[in-house]
Amino acid sequence: MMNNITIAGAGSGACDHLTPEVKSAIEEADAVAASPRFAGLIPSGKRFIELGNFRETFGKIKDEPGKVLILASGDPGLYSLLPLAKKFFGEVRVLPGISSLQLLCARACESWGDAKILSGHGRALSAGTFLNVVERNRVTILLCDRRISPQWVCDKLKDFEAVEVFVGSNLGSAEEIFLHGSPSSFTEKIFPELSIMLVRNSKVYAPERLKLRDRDFIRESGIVMTNESVRSVILQRLELNESSVLWDIGAGSGSVSVGAAHENISLDVHAVERNHEAVNLIRRNAEKFHLHNIKIYKGMASEVISELPRASHVFIGGSGGELEKIFSLLPPARVVLACVTLETFNRAFDLMKDMANFEAVQIFSVRGEELGGSLTLMKANNPVMILSGEG
Repeated sequence: MMNNITIAGAGSGACDHLTPEVKSAIEEADAVAASPRFAGLIPSGKRFIELGNFRETFGKIKDEPGKVLILASGDPGLYSLLPLAKKFFGEVRVLPGISSLQLLCARACESWGDAKILSGHGRALSAGTFLNVVERNRVTILLCDRRISPQWVCDKLKDFEAVEVFVGSNLGSAEEIFLHGSPSSFTEKIFPELSIMLVRNSKVYAPERLKLRDRDFIRESGIVMTNESVRSVILQRLELNESSVLWDIGAGSGSVSVGAAHENISLDVHAVERNHEAVNLIRRNAEKFHLHNIKIYKGMASEVISELPRASHVFIGGSGGELEKIFSLLPPARVVLACVTLETFNRAFDLMKDMANFEAVQIFSVRGEELGGSLTLMKANNPVMILSGEG
């Protein structure tokens, strides 16, 4: 059942940006909750509730006897307090407003129908995820904050020749800032904290497929690559999600790191490899598939693990004889290990058998190979043991 609470979009906060419907709702309300910067929109004599900490303010609103209007900046449907308010109050009445996104797109003479919209405002957004999104979309729109600022964005994009940026601050007000140019133009300029950006990319990268085939990778003789039949099982067993932090220990050619990062461009991937040629190969494949969410560490796993951010998922494809030491350094995480020798399997089994949700499978991969003429031989690869668990 709907209550007496309305959430309305205040737009930029300028009176002429309020819709007639929102103006009427302000007049009809017994109390209005808003941030101090919107106090000028509230008629004198009307009860004003300062919108500070959302949960504390919502508690006060719940005790109000009459109609309460909550003024949200921009439009309530775009990265606003609406989802939290619905959890607290249940169904509420919603009145749209003119968002900063609409104002910016109007200033830039740009549509947002195909835009990818991101927010750095109080949310975790890595540089890798942001750059992956920009490379794969014609238009990316970003709501900035103190950390994810226009200066930060332009610094990350300064080497992208096919990109232009539009920056808007205080849109619709007397203090409006609207600038357009190359990212390198604004790497030193300081903008207000609550700015919004539109990034237009004239050279969009469009992957041919989501799941990479072996033939897609750059290869080097002497560097072993996990073949696609086994790789697909490894990625399935890892059970990754958008917020996962993956360590790929003994990354080799990097096919697991690159495959995981390619399937989920929001993933945070950290590949550890001691072989110099293999490190370069991982980097080349990451560049080929325009992946910015892979960080590569050269060295023994035991020496570099302390440099890595805390993992939620770990894949071990090679240990360099340090298997027990590596396991002693792992954080609580989902762990998947692949091996081809019985000796490694036995050691891994002893280390992982008591993990939660422990599983062990063996993968046999057989592929057709032409012998010449009209004959084809089904040629078997070495069996691979895959162990997984959580601990």
